[in-house]
Amino acid sequence: MTNPYDSGYPSYQPGPGAQEGPYVAARPYDGLSIAALVCSLSCCAAPVGIGLGIAGIIRTGGGRRSGRWAAVTGLVVGIAVLLAGIGFLVLAGVMGSRTVWEDEASAGQCIDFDFLDDPIKASCGDPHAGEVIWAGRFDDDLVALYDDLSWLEFCGELPGLEQTYLDALRSGDFVPRVQVDAFDEGEPERGDAFFCYVERGDGEKITGQLRDAGGTTGA
Repeated sequence: MTNPYDSGYPSYQPGPGAQEGPYVAARPYDGLSIAALVCSLSCCAAPVGIGLGIAGIIRTGGGRRSGRWAAVTGLVVGIAVLLAGIGFLVLAGVMGSRTVWEDEASAGQCIDFDFLDDPIKASCGDPHAGEVIWAGRFDDDLVALYDDLSWLEFCGELPGLEQTYLDALRSGDFVPRVQVDAFDEGEPERGDAFFCYVERGDGEKITGQLRDAGGTTGA
């Protein structure tokens, strides 16, 4: 006799040992954890990445959501980037406080140079690389002189240059340099700040101030 409920299709029969269980839905991915990872890669947004990373770790706790790895990575990277940014700001502040800026320099100031070859403040009592002999701003006449003369002639022609410094230039023992606050140091314009300084021609350090006629070579 034919079974009226038989559809003609084979029915599924679980194999030996197989157990049927309830359907488990996939865990949703946590958006805050992904946002934490993205923000942590930016220096400015690193603090946001740290906060989102903490929130992501909490939200993915207990397996409620996926993406815990992104939250942890975002937190760690965010902290590292933040610390690096703070270190950079501290270093920049220290270097800025030691830099001899063109509009703040003065004659008689002793200078050295940092690893970027920028002039920095130095004690005149210790061996140092150079000494500022004149500081001011370009006017039209000085711009013309700068274009036409060598540094030796230009610094020697500066108005009000002290006789001690003029004698040092004429002695041939010192080499003049010019530090210009301009986008193109080779093409200064009226109003640009600058200063002239001298270094030993033999590469030795200077001890004392030339202004006091006490400048000597160092060891």
